[in-house]
Amino acid sequence: MTNGKLIQVKNLKKYYNKGAIKALDDVSIDIFKGDVMVVIGPSGSGKSTFLRSLNLMEEPTDGEIIFHNIDITKKKFINKQNKVEKVDINLHRQKMGMVFQHFNLFPHKTILENMILAPVKVLKMPKAEAVSKALALLERVGLGDRASAYPIQLSGGQKQRVAIVRALMMEPEVMLFDEPTSALDPEMVGEVLSVMKELAQEGMTMVVVTHEMGFAREVGNRMVFMDEGKLLEQGTPEELFDNPQNPRLQDFLSKVL
Repeated sequence: MTNGKLIQVKNLKKYYNKGAIKALDDVSIDIFKGDVMVVIGPSGSGKSTFLRSLNLMEEPTDGEIIFHNIDITKKKFINKQNKVEKVDINLHRQKMGMVFQHFNLFPHKTILENMILAPVKVLKMPKAEAVSKALALLERVGLGDRASAYPIQLSGGQKQRVAIVRALMMEPEVMLFDEPTSALDPEMVGEVLSVMKELAQEGMTMVVVTHEMGFAREVGNRMVFMDEGKLLEQGTPEELFDNPQNPRLQDFLSKVL
């Protein structure tokens, strides 16, 4: 990592239909350790494609994503011993927790089982340690009494809180949130945002695609506005909300604020 840069995105492109649809059109940005970067823009602007490209859930058409000094879009890299090594994308994904709109919990497993599955299988964490950690995290988000419940017994807000702490079980360096509150009833949104806010205050690096402008203003330290696959403006929340430069951003904010 250079100068605190955790992820460097360079000239990222994602094209469909032989270039007729440009979901990402030459996006470049640096994400620094401790950033809470909030990505806003209209539907279909490329926000989720950008987020999902960061851990290669979307395979970019072109460009670089440099994480730990390795371009993870390539199949191979030269290691410190000057030897060619394969890029282990699963290793990189372990360091990037991902929280989706829909909770992706296994319905046939209890909340506790959902949480310990990956740490035990992937990180080879001893089961007793995983259970202890999971129970502590559930307690932290106000769900200590729901460990033996099944997902169907939880509200949407509770499921999303479980999804967040399940991602934290892998001890990620960065958390990616893809519209984590958009599938929730309005009264459940606050309970999820408060968990995210707490994470931000603890210094977790976060990239958040959201329509929650209050959260963006209060919690974000950087904002990015996208439209038609392009990154049109970036800056602090104060800069983008109070003094937007791009006409498309001015128009967007006039509709959502």
